[in-house]
Parts: sequence; C-alpha cells; structure tokens
Amino acid sequence: MKETLAMAEYTGAPVYFVHQSTPGAVDLVSQARERGLEAYSETCPHYVTLDDTVYASTFPEWFACCPPMRSAETVAALKERLVSGAIHTMSSDHSCYDLSQKRERTDDVRAMPHGLPGVETRMPVTFTAMTSAGATVEQFVSAFASEPARINAVPGKGRIAEGFGADLVVFDPAEERPVNGAALHMGTDFSPFDGQALTGWPAVVVSNGRVVLDADGFHDPGAVGRFINRNGFRQHQSAVLETAQLPAAAL
Repeated sequence: MKETLAMAEYTGAPVYFVHQSTPGAVDLVSQARERGLEAYSETCPHYVTLDDTVYASTFPEWFACCPPMRSAETVAALKERLVSGAIHTMSSDHSCYDLSQKRERTDDVRAMPHGLPGVETRMPVTFTAMTSAGATVEQFVSAFASEPARINAVPGKGRIAEGFGADLVVFDPAEERPVNGAALHMGTDFSPFDGQALTGWPAVVVSNGRVVLDADGFHDPGAVGRFINRNGFRQHQSAVLETAQLPAAAL
C-alpha cells in the first residue's frame, strides 16, 4: 500500500483500495488524504462482522477468502473507522461458490475456492453493523450508495435528486429477521451470515422508476441495464467534483 500511495502521490492519480481488512491499512489512506491525495478505502460486510474464530467452526473452508478474517479486536477497530467515515464505501466482494465447491480442496488452503457470497445480504449486514455501532441512517446511505456512485463517477446514480435515476429502496429499520442461507436468491446454497438476526432488509425496491420488489415478490424488469463507458482520470475527476456538493439523502 505504501508503494501504491507513493506512486499515486508522484503521478497525481487517484487510488481506490478495495477490501480493507485492517485498521492500519485504513489509517495509511487517511494519512495520505491529509497530504492532499485523492485516496479512498473500501471494505466488505464480513470484515466488520466476522472474526477469525470462524476458522474453528465445523467447516472452516466456508469462510476462506482473501484477505482472511482477522481478530475480534481488529474487526472492532475496522468498524470504528467505518462509522467515523475513514472507510468510504462498502462492497460485497460477492463470490458465488456453493458448499460442494468449497469442499473440493479441503486438503490445501491455497487451492480451495476463496470468496464469500454476499450481494444479497450486503444491505442488512451493513445496516446492522453500522447502526449497532452508533452510525446514523445518513452515514449508512453514504457508505452503501452515495459514495460508491460519486467516487466512481457513475452518472445519474447515488442521490435522490432531480436528474438522477429513480433507484430507491424502502425498508423498515426496526424489522429484524434471521439470515437463512437456503432461502436466499443468490446462486449458492449457504451464507457466511447464516442464523444472524439482522435489520435493514429491503421491502420495496424501485429500479429506474420500476418496482422490481414488493410484498408480492420479485417483478423481473427484463434486460434494462446499459453499458457505462469508463472515462479517463481527468473526466472522472470532473464528474466527482460536480457531485461533491450534493447532499446525501435517504428514503
């Protein structure tokens, strides 16, 4: 990380560190930002909720991922940095292996599939982790939606504002439900968060103005995605600056 930050400082390029799992790594980014670098930290739900005691479970290979799980003390310190805003974004690092794949190479940790399924549980795990540590709903929205769109200059996303896409999620912050890995809709048969009681489950999802999830279930909108051309650094920087002053909003 130090070498990457040094190159970013020399060239003036932005740098975005994914899957941060230690507070020391996040602190390096914070120090770089204090020197004026455009540097960002991202982490994943499992790094602020699960610790290395999972490797003492019946099936430790379920939790094989890179970076690995850290100590409980490290997890607590990382969560503090997420709530403080030192970590800017929360991603899923979704890797859709099923249990049979996870168990193929239990004799060699270097050869077994690394990665965890998490795209469907990203919202409730993040919301529960952040709010239980004292974060506001606005802070959750920032790390979960607003900042990922702003930092990566995704046009028309990440804000509830005129000219932005009508992508909305409605949820009851008080409704608590346990994770049931077998009942999830991801292409896998387990969840690393199985059995955890979480809040922040989506109740209604609106994608580009269309209701795709409500009490009646999922409503397939069909193929509505579009390719987003990735601009160079200067165009990216201009797009980031244009949206930097827009206030975050939560529904």
